[in-house]
Formats: sequence, C-alpha cells, structure tokens
Amino acid sequence: MADTLQPTPVPTLGDEAERRAALRRIRAVALGLLVLAALVFLATHLFTDLTGVWGFVGRASEAAMIGAIADWFAVTALFRHPLRLPIPHTAIIPRRKDALGESLSTFVAENFLRADVVEDKIRRTRVTARAGAWLSETKNQEYAADRIAAGLGYALDRIEDRDVMDLATGVIVPKLIEAEKSPVLGDLLGDLVQDGSHHGVVDLIIGEAHTWLSLNPRVIEDMVESRRPSWVPHWLGDQLAGRLHREVLRWVAEVRDDPRHQARIALDAWLLRLAEDLQQDTPTRLKLEELLGTLLSRPETEQAILALWQSFRRSLRRAVDDPGSALRPRLAAIIGDLAQKMSADEDFQARADDRLARTLGDLAQSFGPELASVIGETIARWDAREASRRIELFVGKDLQYIRINGTVIGALVGLAIHAVTLLLP
Repeated sequence: MADTLQPTPVPTLGDEAERRAALRRIRAVALGLLVLAALVFLATHLFTDLTGVWGFVGRASEAAMIGAIADWFAVTALFRHPLRLPIPHTAIIPRRKDALGESLSTFVAENFLRADVVEDKIRRTRVTARAGAWLSETKNQEYAADRIAAGLGYALDRIEDRDVMDLATGVIVPKLIEAEKSPVLGDLLGDLVQDGSHHGVVDLIIGEAHTWLSLNPRVIEDMVESRRPSWVPHWLGDQLAGRLHREVLRWVAEVRDDPRHQARIALDAWLLRLAEDLQQDTPTRLKLEELLGTLLSRPETEQAILALWQSFRRSLRRAVDDPGSALRPRLAAIIGDLAQKMSADEDFQARADDRLARTLGDLAQSFGPELASVIGETIARWDAREASRRIELFVGKDLQYIRINGTVIGALVGLAIHAVTLLLP
C-alpha cells in the first residue's frame, strides 16, 4: 500500500540534452545583460558626474538592473525559492503542482473536449476525403492491408478456446434455445424459395445423387436381392434390379436437366408450405422448436461450435501469416474500392464526416471530464521537484526572454523617466 503513494518518475522529454544546452545559453544571455547593466551602472556612478549623456546612461542602466532582477525573481519563483529563501508565494509549480494539474484538467475539459468544438474540428478537417486520398495510393492500400492482417493475427492470438467455449455455453446456446426460431426460419425459407436462391443447392444435390447412382449400381441390386422372395429366380431378380437402376437413373437425370420438372415444382410447393407452417402452424412450430432445442442442448453442439471456431482460426491464421495468400490482395481491393468512394462521392463524405463528428462529439461530451482527469491524476503522481525541473527545461527557454525583455524595457523606461525629470521645472 505504501508503494502506491510514492511519486512516480516524470516521463523523460525527447532531446533533453539539446533543451538543457539551449536553456543554459539563453540564461547566459539574460545574466550577461544584467551584469552589463550593473557594470555600466557602477562605471557611470564612479567615474562620471551623471550629467548630460552620462545621466541618461546611468539612469538607463539602473532601471535595466531593476527590470532584470524583478523578472529574474518572477521567472525563478515559478520553479523554486529565489536564493533558496522561503519567500511566500514562490516555488509555485512544486508547491501548487496538484492544484495546477486539476486546473489544467478542468481547462482542457471545458474548452477542448466539448461536443461543438470536436464536431466543428472534424467537419472542417474533412477526415473522410483526406483518408480516401491517402488510401487511393497503391502502396498505402498495401500498407493498410498489412496492418489489418497484423491486427487480425494479434486478435486471433489472444482469443482462447476457453473464452469461445464460455461464450458458446453461457451466451450463444442459451440465447438460441430461448429464442423462438421457427418464424425466423420460416420467413427465411420462404424468401429463399420465392427468390429461387435454393436452386443451386437442389442442382448440386441432384447432380451428386446422379453421379453416386451411376457409380454404385450394386446398391439397388443388393436392395432387390435382400427383398427377393425365395421362389423368385436369381436371374429375374437381377433383371428387375437392372431395370430399376436404369429407371431411377433416368428419372434423376430428367430432374437434373429440366428446371421445370414436376419433381422440382413439387419440392418448391412443399418448401413453401413448410415455410408457411413454420410461421403459422402451431404444431409444426412446436415440433421444430423441440427438435432444435434438443439438438442445441446436446454437448456435441458446443463441441461443434468450438471445432468450427478452431477450423476458422487455423484457416485465417494461415492466410494472415502467408504474405502470398489471397487475403492481402482482397483486403487491398476492398480498401481501394472504399477509397474511391471516400474520395469521389461528396454525399458519402458528408455523411461519413457527420457521423464521425457526432460520434466523437458525443464521446467527448460524455467522457471529456474523465479523459481530462488523466492530466491531473498523472501530474499528482509526479515528484514535485523533478516535475518542476522538467517543466522548466521545456518552457524555460521562452521564459528567459522575459528577463531579456525586462532588462531592455527597464533601460528604455529609465531613459524616459530621466528625460521627463530634466524637463520638469
């Protein structure tokens, strides 16, 4: 518990050595101006009578010293106690670090993470068009396809079989058992039959049946032989089996070759009746629900889901790992088509940008304070002195110009005051 209360190290800034050198140089310049002003002040007061032009020089150097020292004090007081004296209201950043972090968090949340600000920025940025232009280049499409493939591989490596089984047993199967499936299946079956989408499956089944019957005539012969009465001669049974095989093969060929065959029409009518019964006939629906519920409740169903997942993962894993697989070219082609739409279709751009802007705006509005609070919480964990030193390293170069400007402005003000003093009676 005590360890959690210890200050955490402040993240190291990039190019720290270069920043430190630059800060030392500008500090030297500011200090050099102060020393120069002090030397001029001493020289004019020791070796001149401060009349004429020497009066302007002396007063200018005096005011320059005052401005330089005052601004040095102001800049130094932000980060430490000047001359290590515990002067009130100094060392502001180390002493008020936590409060400054909270104030910064509030400032960011109230002024940047607002819905209107985020939405306006997204719309003006035209994210969709710019992303489409970038993705229009072939090398970028290939890069995006590689990144997507890598992301798929990363996700596959982190999905455990146990998680899939938990999802199957705890969510998928119970929801399927609980849901009423008959109306949905009936509606789907009716649409498939009405659209003729099932014809390809029917053609495949009939074609395979014809091929199988052609290659396995013994099936019918064995069937006839097993049912042949003992008083029927073998030769008559063989002729009957041969004739039956030819007739069945001919009939299956007719069904295969004639899209308007009566058997096909009858099958379509039966499927339509079944689809209607699944939606409206209570006994049929109850029978199917009971059958599906029994099937889904069997342990083999869960194992089948896991086996399907494992097979899918192996196939996708091979495609992801093989740069020469068809996955990446297909992904690149999909990305290319999307890029064309993103680049050329202004209506699509407007809709996509608007949807993205509203989504990010809502997220910013809802979670902005929580997101911004990371700033205050992170700063609160920093060591006060180290944080002050690094902040000074980052912004101190610009602050040193305050000292330089104070020296120069002080000298000019000193000249002006001396001039006004001479003009007064």
